[in-house]
Amino acid sequence: MKNALTFLVLGAALSACGGGSEGGAPEAPVTPPVVVTPPVVPADSVAAASEAVARDAGLSVIAGASAAESVYDVAADIGDTWRITFDSAKKTYAIRVLSTQFGLSDRSGTFSAATAGNLTTYTATDFSVTVDARTRLLSGNIKLGNMASTVSGTGYAVGDVAKLAGSYLFVGAMRNARGGGDRFNPKGSVRIAANGTAQLCNGGIFNAQGACSAVPGLPQPESADLTLVKDAKNGLLVARQGGQDFGIVHVHAGDRGLALFIDRYSLNQENVLRVGNIVAARQQKIGTEINGSYACAEQGGTTGRIGISGNVATITNNGTGKVHTESVTLNKLGTGAQAVDFDGIAVLKDPADAQADYALFMPVSSSMAVQFSTDRSFLTTCLKQ
Repeated sequence: MKNALTFLVLGAALSACGGGSEGGAPEAPVTPPVVVTPPVVPADSVAAASEAVARDAGLSVIAGASAAESVYDVAADIGDTWRITFDSAKKTYAIRVLSTQFGLSDRSGTFSAATAGNLTTYTATDFSVTVDARTRLLSGNIKLGNMASTVSGTGYAVGDVAKLAGSYLFVGAMRNARGGGDRFNPKGSVRIAANGTAQLCNGGIFNAQGACSAVPGLPQPESADLTLVKDAKNGLLVARQGGQDFGIVHVHAGDRGLALFIDRYSLNQENVLRVGNIVAARQQKIGTEINGSYACAEQGGTTGRIGISGNVATITNNGTGKVHTESVTLNKLGTGAQAVDFDGIAVLKDPADAQADYALFMPVSSSMAVQFSTDRSFLTTCLKQ
């Protein structure tokens, strides 16, 4: 269009110089239009980093039935896997139960949505979840049937298992499906090989030789060998231990690297069904980027807030209204003199509590972290505000 305007101006100038009626009034000069260059909007660094992680890992966006649908696979902290679909044109949602240990059924309805920055919160009866548009991360609270659960998941599907290879750290929470007894909170390291095999080192770290080794002050570590395979029927990634399922793995493309949300379920040696979830994140140092305010939830309800600023965390309990502070130690596992270097995790410690009481705070992306506390049987999911 600029060239066309230039030619028109030039033509007008030529007509004024030659031709036209003699003695007529000269034509008014033509003022060229002002070209306004729109401002360059800088790319969002979190979105760019997340897209790069997804691309390098060969992840694909879970497709909906139409362009108006967005789809997310989530791990519920009760030990289920659900697929949540939002239709932005019809303002409806649908929950499809892909795996349940409690006989739960699908659910659908209408929603309202509110967006603040990059976060969109979808709300319905017994339903409130938030999606980060930059990373396709979903987290929130849902009641399905008679079960209230906090869910976390992803809008991505795994293509090539080999591209998940690497070192991760993890925290988890398990219990008996019936009654919730025999609480177990695994934490440690996991390594995934390009052939889909994985070694989980609970309560320990991998040494320079690649062996699962003990952490001072903690019991001897336990090692488990897993195999990651795609389920041909539903396309989900399943971790198997020996001849039985260990859990379903949902892969999140966070800006900090890949993260795994694992719907954990299995029968133990006494044939008791065990359920829970494990969250793993690519291992790397953390620093001041975790500073900020987080809204936290577990077991299908909000629990409080965590504000982190340097080496101090301010904890607000929604139930009691109590506010107190805790110390923050970065990139350590354990407390006191027995703590060892362990990149990617922060220890939150109330000095008034016993030495064995503490919380592990693990970021999985710029918008979310999970927390394991020694006094809880569920993981706490924390969304950065």
